[in-house]
Amino acid sequence: MKRLLPLLLTLIFLSLLFYFLPPKEILSLLAEVSLKDFLWASLFYGLSHLSRSLRWKILLKELSFFQCFLINSANVFLNNLLPARTGELSWFYYSKRLGVSLQKSVGIFLWGRILDLIALFVLLTFFYALHRGDFRFYILSLFLFFISLFIHIPVSKFKNFKGNLLTSTFASSLSVISSLLKFLSLILLLGLVPSVELFLGFLGGELSSVLPIHSFGGLGTYELSFSLPQKFFGESLKEGMKVAFVFHSFLLLSSALYGLIALYFLHRR
Repeated sequence: MKRLLPLLLTLIFLSLLFYFLPPKEILSLLAEVSLKDFLWASLFYGLSHLSRSLRWKILLKELSFFQCFLINSANVFLNNLLPARTGELSWFYYSKRLGVSLQKSVGIFLWGRILDLIALFVLLTFFYALHRGDFRFYILSLFLFFISLFIHIPVSKFKNFKGNLLTSTFASSLSVISSLLKFLSLILLLGLVPSVELFLGFLGGELSSVLPIHSFGGLGTYELSFSLPQKFFGESLKEGMKVAFVFHSFLLLSSALYGLIALYFLHRR
């Protein structure tokens, strides 16, 4: 029964998705994305990918940038594709194959995931500060970033791992840059105006990919997680799902492009 649960969730969420978005509407939506917008979005997604890989290189000093790029690409692709966070296991498998001890890779992985989460909330509070013009939220954004600079202290308890403030500063900055570039790829793909509501949707979609509710390919779960936060602000659930579906399709295609190439090189070794 447990093995069937991800499939059952996928079918349920797909049913909800197609209930709100009939196939004809979906095809019409995808056709509205121009080649120019797609290329700009791809450029910013690629830069986000490179920033994230550089972040891993800073944390995994014994690996080359190319090796970190391969691990990151395979991990993102498999995490997007497989249900219930099972794709995360690829991080430990491939880092082990490249000579990183399991204990160290666990510590680095936790550090990176915490930085990813904090980066999203740093950007959320920043956009909210811009929206409200409230100086207190700028302070909150800086405070969250400041906290991220000291994540290396508990992580350094892992065997054969040493972190310092300089490493943490670079890693934290790259985490924020990577998330911001990915958000900009959404804006460029669909010609949207940046807003707190839109970033909340983006945040919901990002969180859905690392939670146990993630279905096969994130189909349905990503769209609902993206659109529900916007619904709380009075936005149309259907319109939110439209935006989410197009961007999710873009993410799956882009991550597959990087991921399949990475898997080829990783298994060639």
